[in-house]
Amino acid sequence: MHRPSLKIYAVIILIAAGILLGIKCLPSYYGAWLNTPSDASDTGNITFDIQPGDSGKTVTENLKQENLISNGFFFYWYLRHENLGNEIQSGRFVLSPSMTPMEIVNNITSGKGQMALTIPEGWTTQNIDDELVNMRLTTSGEFELKVSEFLVDSVLSEWVSTDYPWLTPTDNIDATPESLEGYLFPDTYYIDPSTFTCDGLIPRLLDTFESKFLTQENLEKITASGRSLNDIVIMASIVEREALLDEDRPIIAGILWKRLDNDWALGADATLAYIMGGELTAEDLSYDSHYNTRLYKGLPPTAISNPGLASLEAALNPEASDYWFYLNDQETGQAHYGTTLEEHNQNIQEWLR
Repeated sequence: MHRPSLKIYAVIILIAAGILLGIKCLPSYYGAWLNTPSDASDTGNITFDIQPGDSGKTVTENLKQENLISNGFFFYWYLRHENLGNEIQSGRFVLSPSMTPMEIVNNITSGKGQMALTIPEGWTTQNIDDELVNMRLTTSGEFELKVSEFLVDSVLSEWVSTDYPWLTPTDNIDATPESLEGYLFPDTYYIDPSTFTCDGLIPRLLDTFESKFLTQENLEKITASGRSLNDIVIMASIVEREALLDEDRPIIAGILWKRLDNDWALGADATLAYIMGGELTAEDLSYDSHYNTRLYKGLPPTAISNPGLASLEAALNPEASDYWFYLNDQETGQAHYGTTLEEHNQNIQEWLR
């Protein structure tokens, strides 16, 4: 029976020494890693989403996939060791590869740092309220209440009227909006949760509306159109919900303005859906409301969504056509037009089967 050679013993001793040295150095390396960014030279922002119920492991994997951390094992171990798994908040966070793992942990568990509020085109004030609640920034209904209070102040308070004169046109009281729905511009807004207030957010949304849409050129077009800004915003909010593709928005805007100018009912079911919620039933179509533009002529009392720039531009620059009718193919989103009711009914048979 052969005994292991001295060379084998030496190898085993070296391996054991290496393991012991690694264990001894690991805490030092791990501590340094927590304070070392994945890429200090990359200062670009990455919008990082955490869904309600995401586990620490899922969050770690997603951070690694976005190259926000260099070592998933260390990051997950830290979450487990510090019992931070249940402290992870859902929401949209603004992170960067130049942030250290410790900074990222603080961002996603303690509400420190920036979060991103993304308002898609077509969202309502209630949708924004719901999202702020999901982000743990407000309580339910708080944002809607503050929006209503801000509108009252904009009519009664001199300083607000000075900041937003287009909300309270002195020459035409009928052009004053009954709601800020339609003026809360869809965009991505970066928020510091530690200082966030609804009162601070609302002016940012209005300022973006002003800077994006109320350019000098557009202001001149609004004046030349003979329509009020509020009417254009209301129409844009309908176009936002009625058109599925940007290419169709000017055409549909042209159809709806033509109906309005020729004393037709708009017949836009999106206006009724705004107050009914969800899919409309045949019974809903007879609901008595000025938002029911099948029953009542003219524009609804307020905008029905917060339209994006494409819909606002379409409402301001409608495309003239011979069409009076339209419907959308729900599979492709493409609009199909008709000049007569007969053509419209044919489209219904062909595209809404």
